[in-house]
Amino acid sequence: MNSKHPTVTLNQLSEEDRNFLITLVKKGGPEPGEYKEFTAIVNNLEDEELGFFRDVIKESLNENTLIGHGFVKPFGYPGDYSLIHNIYKEHVNPDKKYCNWDRFFQDQAGAHAVRNRKEYFQKRCEEIDTGEVKKRVLILGSGPATDVKEYLEKHPGSNVHFDLVDFDQNAINFAKAQNRDFEDSIDYFKINVLRFKPCQWYDLIWSAGLFDYFKDKHFVYMVNKYYKYLNESGEFIIGNFSNSNPTRRLMEVLSDWYLNHRSKYDLVRMALEAEAKEDQVEVEMEALGVNLFLRIKAA
Repeated sequence: MNSKHPTVTLNQLSEEDRNFLITLVKKGGPEPGEYKEFTAIVNNLEDEELGFFRDVIKESLNENTLIGHGFVKPFGYPGDYSLIHNIYKEHVNPDKKYCNWDRFFQDQAGAHAVRNRKEYFQKRCEEIDTGEVKKRVLILGSGPATDVKEYLEKHPGSNVHFDLVDFDQNAINFAKAQNRDFEDSIDYFKINVLRFKPCQWYDLIWSAGLFDYFKDKHFVYMVNKYYKYLNESGEFIIGNFSNSNPTRRLMEVLSDWYLNHRSKYDLVRMALEAEAKEDQVEVEMEALGVNLFLRIKAA
């Protein structure tokens, strides 16, 4: 149990809610008809009730479930390469003790939005992957590189070369293993993005899920740093969870997964603080509006 959330007494949750949660644990998580009731309990929890809530479902908060993987953080952070890969692949543990939790997790708007941003990224790659001229894409916080693998599989004659930057050696190893057929199209850099120094210009700089871990000042610093490495027609695109994310409380309560959610206004403001001009900046979103994309064109 997370030490920052103290254990509380049983009377801070109703007996009805407590029994409902115990039943869910026994059958491996909620079934579709119970999603609404379970979500309502989570969304209405007070912070001082988190300790008891997690104690009731502790048998499910382990690496056998997607919610537990985020909570346990085997690689030190909640949205690690393994979890993102499993979201992309819509993984569900076949064990009946855990499968309903994974089905519930994969059905949430946040998981759908993560898969949508993969598709969004691949469309941006298709837009620049024209003609015979080599194009270069820099990915900050590349994680499992499942999105890259799928793109290169779909476009065997691609002229895009990917530079992948991630601080986690486990993520680099995983990405290399599943992209072993595309060694000529990918370079890997095991380094913190704050310290990485590109040695060339890029047609696209992409970061799907890194910047919503940054505070505003670091966000602005990173935009200002990497924006300089765009070529004349290049673009810097940053994904960030919207502050209207309906899955936010579920992520925080179940997986101890806290992000800096932002609005369109927040993203534009920080781009301008990083010295981009208004006519170079726009914000798009995936179909659900849960993931926003800050697009900054080269000057």
